[in-house]
Amino acid sequence: MSKSVFALCDWENRFVNNFMEYFVAKALDSFDIRVFTDVEALLSYYEDNHIDILLIANSFMSNEIEELDINTLIILSEGDILKKYASLPIIYKYQSSEKIISEILSFYADTVKEADNYYYNHGIRIIGVYSPVRRSGKTSMALSLGQLLARNKKVLYLNMEEFSGLQGVLDANYKGDLLDIIFYQRQKNGSLKYKLQGMTCRINDLDYISPAFFSEELRNVKGAEWLEFIDMIDSQTDYEVLILDMGETVNGLINIMEKCSVIYMPKKNDFFSQGKILQFEEYMKSISKEWLLDKITKVDIPEMMPVLDARDYIQELYNGPFANDIRMICMEEYGSSYA
Repeated sequence: MSKSVFALCDWENRFVNNFMEYFVAKALDSFDIRVFTDVEALLSYYEDNHIDILLIANSFMSNEIEELDINTLIILSEGDILKKYASLPIIYKYQSSEKIISEILSFYADTVKEADNYYYNHGIRIIGVYSPVRRSGKTSMALSLGQLLARNKKVLYLNMEEFSGLQGVLDANYKGDLLDIIFYQRQKNGSLKYKLQGMTCRINDLDYISPAFFSEELRNVKGAEWLEFIDMIDSQTDYEVLILDMGETVNGLINIMEKCSVIYMPKKNDFFSQGKILQFEEYMKSISKEWLLDKITKVDIPEMMPVLDARDYIQELYNGPFANDIRMICMEEYGSSYA
């Protein structure tokens, strides 16, 4: 399937170059980007080509541009907009390229029809990280594992906990959280794929969606909605690995586990921690899901070195002693190609 054409038309070379540099670094492979610094060149290209998205400087807007057959026409504003164009999508020019792309994808998602979505259906590898034991190092392991795998694979990390504690750790550039994308999915109007792309943040090479902020709303997400969301990531994105950092309050937890290729279960060796894991295993047997226990790999999570701030914490998970230990734990399952 051919790529969607994204056209940028702006007079300022510095802005265009900076934007292009970020766009390429973002690796938005589903788009073919075209850049124009004058309207004449844009119209010449349009004569023989379809344009899906046009981001155009407000000084270049005209009735002729407005009448073009373009899926998503967005005005790049430097300030005031003529009143007759006020109903069109508008993005402020002087902000980060990351924020601009996020807004572009959000607008575009609302205009894409289901038939226009590209389906990969490549069989994504789903890695679950779950433990009935509290403070087991589960999230540290999931984030470290995700960053290690993302060196060679395209990986998405989702934290499904009620209180993740990651708001002060992950990127503060808020684009929406996990609940926002679930709510968008409920509307079944537009492209969940592009909405997801617009909300994705990154630490090192690992993509993630900001964890849910409102715990009550998270508890209201149905198990079927989680499964639909996971299937969408598999079929409509090119992610190769999905890491699910699962909490106890997730509806449909067992059904989500069934989707996983492997589940890592961090453990502790004290009496009550061992008792919780034993109770979990007995519960699985009581509901005739003992076969799921074969997917579970119990792991002892190493102690982390003391860190001073969020940046040190992420760095420790990426290439510190903790990351080296996680690499060795995962080596048995994935081999050196993931290290």
